[in-house]
Amino acid sequence: MNKISSLPLLIFSLLFALFVLNGCNSDQTPDQPENQKVLLISIDGFMNEYLDRNPTPNFDRFIESGVKAEHLIPVFPTKTFPNHYSIATGLYVENHGIISNSFPDDSLGGRFSYGPPDDSPNDERWWGGEPIWTTVELQGKRSATMFWPGSEASIHGVQPTRWKDYDGSVENYSRIDTVMAWLDPAGEVDADFATLYFSDVDSRGHAHGPNSPEVDEAVVQADSLLGYLLDKIAELNLSDQLNVLVASDHGMAELSEDKVIFLDEMIDMDDVRVIDWTPVAMLQPEEGKKEEVYQTLKENEENYKVYRRDELPREFRFSNHYRIPGIIMIADPSWTITSRGFYEQRGLIAGTHGYDHRAPEMATIFFASGPALKQGQTVPPFQSVHLYELMAYLLNVEPAENDGDLGEVIQIIDNR
Repeated sequence: MNKISSLPLLIFSLLFALFVLNGCNSDQTPDQPENQKVLLISIDGFMNEYLDRNPTPNFDRFIESGVKAEHLIPVFPTKTFPNHYSIATGLYVENHGIISNSFPDDSLGGRFSYGPPDDSPNDERWWGGEPIWTTVELQGKRSATMFWPGSEASIHGVQPTRWKDYDGSVENYSRIDTVMAWLDPAGEVDADFATLYFSDVDSRGHAHGPNSPEVDEAVVQADSLLGYLLDKIAELNLSDQLNVLVASDHGMAELSEDKVIFLDEMIDMDDVRVIDWTPVAMLQPEEGKKEEVYQTLKENEENYKVYRRDELPREFRFSNHYRIPGIIMIADPSWTITSRGFYEQRGLIAGTHGYDHRAPEMATIFFASGPALKQGQTVPPFQSVHLYELMAYLLNVEPAENDGDLGEVIQIIDNR
């Protein structure tokens, strides 16, 4: 065959290849939805197993109409503020800087703390990255947040169109009523994105342990809240517009008085500054004491793992922020790191979290339902850091720089 006669065949082959590639891409990345809203809900400290052992008819019907992950993998450390902010920003902790629920930063002249009277959560200097509500506002849309960690601060000089300072006494049904009024297309806000946060399951897990009847009672109450929310969505005719994502920040581990590590019985506490205690002890050694402290902890390594900061396995993504101290000590699940004096004075709570994010006890939930999402499907586990990309996609906004990957959650989106 000569060159002239082969030219049409070459052109046809190129056009066919282009058609195939375009077809593959369309399957992998559906067109972004138009005029869609997103409601992000956190039920703090919710384990997958809680659904298996309790009657949850509203969760069941929600999952049947949407997508369920086998489980959601939190980021390290598996504590409330780091994980909620990773969901919001798509950043690992080392890139957004909220390393625990409470920690110091000498360069800012204070300590970050989620409890009163400290006002640090409202100071944007603590918060790195760009949360989804800021992304939404910067691109001409409206956000409204109910108690989501970080949403009270003016990040990049921007706050949500509506937000509430955290007040745990606000009744859960009232939270739903407020957020649904914000999302109502006929309301004064007509928000494109909103958040809800519920803490009862987590607080019961701490107080009574994850295997307690008190936790089961809180799960049944959470199911009733979801049913109330679904009824409100129907009343406002939002079913064809609102995509609802239900997630949590971490699981919960049962604690035991037989599983206690006394840090002060291994090292001289004058040799370190304790940034955080348990179950991840973050230790900043005094000048010249780093190797001595590290080697002592390494020699006694039992029921915990100890690392120099720059030697932490990469999957922790917990090495590259200046707030992270020089030595990280990670207790095995259900073990507690404390001091003898504190233990004898305070004892132990019944349950906690914060452990290795890969531990089964720390795995948590993800369910989603809405017009842009698939129905009746279960997807493999994925990390919560990818949810920012998913939300940006559903909201049709350009995501800020983040660590997430839309490809990890694209299977959730309906490509019809």
